[in-house]
Amino acid sequence: MKYKILIILFVVVFLVLSSGLTYSYFNSSVDYISVDQKIASFIFDTETIDRLELPLFDLKPGQTNEYTFSVSNTKEAKTSDVTILYQLTILTPHFSPLIIELYKGNNLVMTCDENYSRNSNNELVCNTEVFELSHSSSNTDNYKLKITFDSRYNDILYTNLIDYLNIEIKSYQKV
Repeated sequence: MKYKILIILFVVVFLVLSSGLTYSYFNSSVDYISVDQKIASFIFDTETIDRLELPLFDLKPGQTNEYTFSVSNTKEAKTSDVTILYQLTILTPHFSPLIIELYKGNNLVMTCDENYSRNSNNELVCNTEVFELSHSSSNTDNYKLKITFDSRYNDILYTNLIDYLNIEIKSYQKV
């Protein structure tokens, strides 16, 4: 019985000591100052901001305002090393009877109206589909936001309404 305990103890000590040696044989390290080391950069340029705020107090019935902006994966001649996905969100209380249209190039992407849901702040939340900017080349997506106050609503009821519109741009790396 004493010999069995000594043999088991010997085997346990041998396994503990040999596991350290085995680990050291198969463990390797990387030189962090390697010339080949490259960190992927995430470059996403929305004219240096990720939120546009547009007050709409000066818009009058029968008037249309257009705002242009662009989204790019290039900044100062550097292109993102990763593919970028992004989504635009329009937030507005939509007190005034405005027609809000978002164009990507010349294509209508979205009409923000009461078909969309409202958040806890009672803002209308209009989300676009998710767009992609590939890392293989520099890309710029040009947008035009067209806001029209229909002339049919030329009524005292709509005077002094304070309305605004925010555009949020959410971006993330495609995995």
